Amino acid sequence: YALELDNGSRDNVISGNTFRDLGGGGLKVSGGDATRMTSLRTGNNFITDNHLYGLGQILHQSVGILARHTDNNVIKHNHLHDMDWVGISVGWVWGYSESVAVGNRIEYNKLHDIGMGFLNDHGAIYLLGPAPGTAVSNNLIYDIHGSFGIYPDEGSAQLLIENNVVFDTCSYGLRQ
Repeated sequence: YALELDNGSRDNVISGNTFRDLGGGGLKVSGGDATRMTSLRTGNNFITDNHLYGLGQILHQSVGILARHTDNNVIKHNHLHDMDWVGISVGWVWGYSESVAVGNRIEYNKLHDIGMGFLNDHGAIYLLGPAPGTAVSNNLIYDIHGSFGIYPDEGSAQLLIENNVVFDTCSYGLRQ
């Protein structure tokens, strides 16, 4: 990843950057899960107005913006395109185990030309596990190859998904 916020990273702003032509992913925000000390929890970060493209050139399964085990982040007004797997991913708990991924907002992002034919089982926006208070709103998603527009995967629950525009996917616009 070009930039990583790790355990305990709180109240950071990542804004107005360009991340391009990378072997892996763009931004990774990761913290301690529900079984770890609360001091390792990551959250309240603002990821806004960034441009990420040409990612995953070596590790095709890379994510543009990955927010796992983290709470109350705002991922807004980012432009992601030309990558092989997932644009934005939030959550990262398989099944229905306790999750710290609460209150995240994914809104007003533009995602296109994702899934360049190498991989499948992905989405432009991918969610995994319970995420109370998380909202996916007002995003523009198109030209998604090999999979879905918005993909709340296994255990995804307590989400608000509204006012998104999704078109030109090879499969579903929304898959639950």
